[in-house]
Amino acid sequence: MLMRTRDFEQAVKDSGIEVLRMQLEKGQVKKCFGQVSDSCTFVEWDETGRAFVFTQPEDEECCVSSFNMDALPYERDPKFDLVFD
Repeated sequence: MLMRTRDFEQAVKDSGIEVLRMQLEKGQVKKCFGQVSDSCTFVEWDETGRAFVFTQPEDEECCVSSFNMDALPYERDPKFDLVFD
């Protein structure tokens, strides 16, 4: 089931993570990408709000951009799953 954009935006806002990009399909969210404030931790959510996380090592320069964000080696992390009201 695809989620509506406003539901995703509210759930991400409630989590305190900044939305970087949303991939939409017929007005509903297919994927959403975000970044944890002041870190090189990136989150990818699927259409149900399940989270997958990539954290770049602190000793490396942050090289993530909107061009390579969806190619990162994300790993499943339920700690960042979205909660929809």
